[in-house]
Amino acid sequence: MIEQIKFINDVEIKFKIKPRKYDTQHLIVIFSGFGSSGEFTYDFENALMDCPASILWIKDDFEGHCTYYTCLGMDFKIEKAINIFIDETLNSLNLMKSQCTVAGFSKGGTAAIYYGVKYNYKNIVSTVPQFYIGSYVKKNWPAVANHMMNGISEEYVNTLNNLLPDTIDDDKELQKNIYLLTSEADDQFKSEVSPNLSKFIKYDNFNYLLSKSILVRAHNQVTVHNLPLLLGVFYSIAQGAVPRFGYCELGGDELRLPENPSAKPLTVLKKIRIDKGRFYPEGLSVLRGISCENHKDLKVKMILSSNDNIIEIDLAKAHMPYLTRALYDGTFVNYDKGWFCSPTHSGFNIDIVASGEYEIELVVTCQGITKKNNLTIDAHMNNKLLAEGEGMKIFAKDGSVFLYKN
Repeated sequence: MIEQIKFINDVEIKFKIKPRKYDTQHLIVIFSGFGSSGEFTYDFENALMDCPASILWIKDDFEGHCTYYTCLGMDFKIEKAINIFIDETLNSLNLMKSQCTVAGFSKGGTAAIYYGVKYNYKNIVSTVPQFYIGSYVKKNWPAVANHMMNGISEEYVNTLNNLLPDTIDDDKELQKNIYLLTSEADDQFKSEVSPNLSKFIKYDNFNYLLSKSILVRAHNQVTVHNLPLLLGVFYSIAQGAVPRFGYCELGGDELRLPENPSAKPLTVLKKIRIDKGRFYPEGLSVLRGISCENHKDLKVKMILSSNDNIIEIDLAKAHMPYLTRALYDGTFVNYDKGWFCSPTHSGFNIDIVASGEYEIELVVTCQGITKKNNLTIDAHMNNKLLAEGEGMKIFAKDGSVFLYKN
């Protein structure tokens, strides 16, 4: 989807918009959290593509930094412009505020509550929000704090800290549908969410959704793990069926550890590219049932074998917590470090490989157990050329990965 730009009162607003499907009369406004590799992102762009409602994603990018969709140098022109923009969008769709959902995740969740409460949008969906904006950005995003405050001061920190709690306290329009998804596993829960839960009891339809899954272990895992529920809320509201959950604990399996782990190697190439004389392999390297929670738990070597040559390459590990969830099979095993890559993701010089065709294997040592296994590929990539350049080809054949060098 193409990013668009609109100017309102000299404020440049970057956004994307998806038209509705069928005769759905609803707009969902998505405020985004901080990006995984930088400040900016559009959250859940792919996840909402099939939603029948019109979707408006607003990017929190104002003069080079995020602003929590509120202020720049303590000038709240950002907030005013965004509210006008949402109003104009609703008018263009012939919709009322009661036919609008404001939603967001983390930073975006903060904005969703703030806009929904202050400007009386009927439906609010917020996951793992921050309530004390000033302290949070001062500690975790100092460049953003300086951008929002034009010089960090305790006065401005306190002003921003009070912004959301005071807005909720002052709200007298209580006929709102509010869905707050959070988890005690979020390290921000005790400091940000818990002290403010009682503020929402006054609302006609407040829904407190507490994720208790053993696979939710951190702030950035709460939303993605419960995405099916969130999509259900969006779809239901968009079609006029407003859920009333009240307080719900979102559970799953009891914690069960493997009793007799198989230690079966899982070695799968997930990414590969060749660029400027270097090749960059990445993928899975775990032993089933054996924890690799820490970097020291795991060692991985890549073995290139031809008729005439054997080359050993030490691989690095990356922190990928989603692997623990993705590889869950009924027993809990921490696979957070089970992702191989090149050291500092800088690749390997293709000159270390002599001419020839090589079969690729990985030697995985985890918790003192060592297994050797072919580097495999997902079925949809089998028997395909995976990467090519500068005299090197990497390809899949019969489920395994091979390298050819001129």
